[in-house]
Amino acid sequence: MEHSGALSRVDVLEEYDMKQLHDNGNGGRPSRKSSPNCTLLPILEAEDLDGEIKIFYPRLYFSSRGPLIITRTFVVAFLTTLIPSFLGRSPDRAASKKLHPTAYLDGLRGVAAFIVFIHHFIIDWYPMLCRGYASSEPGHSRYFLQLPLIRVVYSGRGMVSVFFVISGYVLSYKAIRLMRARQYSILLDSLASSIFRRGMRLFIPIAVSTFISMLFCRWGWYSKDPMGRNTIPSRRGDFWYQFKDWCGHVIRISNPLVDVNGRDLYAPPYDGHLWTIPIEYRGSIIVFLTLLCVAKLRPWLRLYVLAGMVFYSIWDSHWEVFLFLSGTLFCDIHFLASTLSFRDPHRQIVKEAVLIIISLFAVHLLCFPDEQSITTPGYRTMISLTPRYSSDQGLTQRFWIAIGAFILVGAMNFSTMLQRPFTTPLAQYLGRISFALYVVHGPILYTLGMQMLMPAVREWNGGVGWANYGLRALGAWVVNLAVCVLVADVFWREVDARSVVFTGWVAQKCWDREKTRG
Repeated sequence: MEHSGALSRVDVLEEYDMKQLHDNGNGGRPSRKSSPNCTLLPILEAEDLDGEIKIFYPRLYFSSRGPLIITRTFVVAFLTTLIPSFLGRSPDRAASKKLHPTAYLDGLRGVAAFIVFIHHFIIDWYPMLCRGYASSEPGHSRYFLQLPLIRVVYSGRGMVSVFFVISGYVLSYKAIRLMRARQYSILLDSLASSIFRRGMRLFIPIAVSTFISMLFCRWGWYSKDPMGRNTIPSRRGDFWYQFKDWCGHVIRISNPLVDVNGRDLYAPPYDGHLWTIPIEYRGSIIVFLTLLCVAKLRPWLRLYVLAGMVFYSIWDSHWEVFLFLSGTLFCDIHFLASTLSFRDPHRQIVKEAVLIIISLFAVHLLCFPDEQSITTPGYRTMISLTPRYSSDQGLTQRFWIAIGAFILVGAMNFSTMLQRPFTTPLAQYLGRISFALYVVHGPILYTLGMQMLMPAVREWNGGVGWANYGLRALGAWVVNLAVCVLVADVFWREVDARSVVFTGWVAQKCWDREKTRG
């Protein structure tokens, strides 16, 4: 996610309302209703398999047919799990009829996760697309897809920055709503719950996905890409040694005491794309602590303080903190803007036109090339304007795509026209599986993707033409996309969503309830 984030669904990642999770009169199951006041991660309305077994078990215990029926029940449940949610019964279809006010952020995150998948696929097949247009000899930098704006369809690093802004926004939504309602007691409970559950919410799915990745490594399913760009694990001794190695990396990626920043990125060997997850966790904690700090400030003063923290972060080259706090700032502005009205239709049209132009400039920044930007027309001028504290080649790109993500989400915050494409059913579906798609696409590309790429590379080296290679690439893209979406759909329902319920259950069991006055 590269990172997803993402996070959230790189959470990206939303927080559940504890009352909805546990006080809904449904046996502790998540509520089937979607609250317009909270940004929630929808959970599959699946059958409770444990409940079915408990019902069957007493009657079948002394029956000779019991094992057969139980086996059949498990087989049917397993096959049902493999049915994509968009083909089967889904609770989100009913909930999606009425979208919450920030539903466009879910869609934007989904599209961003899809672009990250394209990025990681396409740079394996066409490494030259990492370069900017006209940055080098014509044979490697004069392709249509390298043009600014056009290259946004595979600008994965820019999408990671968008993830982080969305995370800051979503994680702040409920807290800022409570601040503006002056419900400080509920706000404290909400922040305490969010901080308590955040680590589990992020790292349980990561532990599952990297454990599967560890098994792939043991089975010898991983293959290196021709350019050696991908981070894949090495096979280490016997299974027990490999397991201990995996445990060590899971502990490292989830350790809240390890210094995490945007300058020294840690790529976990069991999926290098998950470098974003420690940053996601750190950024989340910074958001929660910031919200606690400004909770009782006057609204106008809170805006000034948040704006000051945002710009100090980018001035001090902490591009990741800048992105998360930008989301918090935009969320506060969203509630402020909701109290204002613009009734003049002519001014509304002008406003939308200006915001569209601004968003195009933001997309241009998000398309900052991964390689040879210093010789790319347009971007080399931007490099000369980069502050000295971000003059490192990697930080230069991070600086400008962070600015681009800031401008894009800021423009969308005020434009219903820009929001509209991201509230479509397709975008909303991608938003629901976005975190899962980000998590699973790496191992799939390292296995299935490489099995399709390597024969094509050998044929290319043998003299096959561009057309044949391009057809192979297109076919591989379709196959890998289909597999990634199907696996992400299952992972979302069976791992991601269940981890949300589990963290809510743990919090409910651990939480000290207030005593009611008699």
